Amino acid sequence: MKTRSEQLLVNAAGQLMHDHAFDHLSDEKLNRIRQSFKRLSDNKTSLLDRTKHQNELLDLCSEADLFTETTSQQSLQQWYAVMNCFGLNGGRIPSEEEAE
Repeated sequence: MKTRSEQLLVNAAGQLMHDHAFDHLSDEKLNRIRQSFKRLSDNKTSLLDRTKHQNELLDLCSEADLFTETTSQQSLQQWYAVMNCFGLNGGRIPSEEEAE
């Protein structure tokens, strides 16, 4: 069964991938991200394996380049929501107007 935090993580990671925030990662790390997506989408994956892949995806997402030109405000907000959900960051991401 997927948890809300797991779904947030998968959505944020997918958006970051779409925004090319992982282009600097090695092929091996990109394959690990894809494997985590696959395992987390499989309803037959055990809770222990789900937790393992969730943690791995969270670790790999922390290597995302959030400062690429293609990273959208939506991606940043989604990633902030994930970090907040997992208790990783208490700060907030400035709006586009504040960043200028």
